[in-house]
Amino acid sequence: MTKNPEKIMKDVINAFVEYNNSNAVEQSPVRGVVIRPNGTHTEGLFKQLADYQSAIDGWITAVRLYDYNGQEIACAYVDDEGLLKNLPLNPMASALSFLFGNTPHLVGNAVIVGRSDDEGYDTDLPEFILTLVRNISAKQEKEA
Repeated sequence: MTKNPEKIMKDVINAFVEYNNSNAVEQSPVRGVVIRPNGTHTEGLFKQLADYQSAIDGWITAVRLYDYNGQEIACAYVDDEGLLKNLPLNPMASALSFLFGNTPHLVGNAVIVGRSDDEGYDTDLPEFILTLVRNISAKQEKEA
């Protein structure tokens, strides 16, 4: 008797989801900023994946930002399929990414938060990066 591979996969996924839900750690919201291709930004709090995906309007991928000693200082989240979707260049996010040692071509909205802590959770955006964004941004938009 052979077992249905689809049924086995579904059972494994359900068990994994149940395990994750029962062992979930409550994550505190982190302070970050959404930078848009038009040069505007919105400051906000991000607590869960849905918060990041809503700001990006899609699936996210992380772009780590480093100082000149190779230490992670922040993380930019962008649309995982932004280039395929032909999203517009985000000049401010691209400049920050280049300044902090990564790819200089980011497209679409970008969420910038602090570096990952020892457990892999995001931290608050460093004040000096937030100040830089405030000073070079076209304007701050109010949260919706």
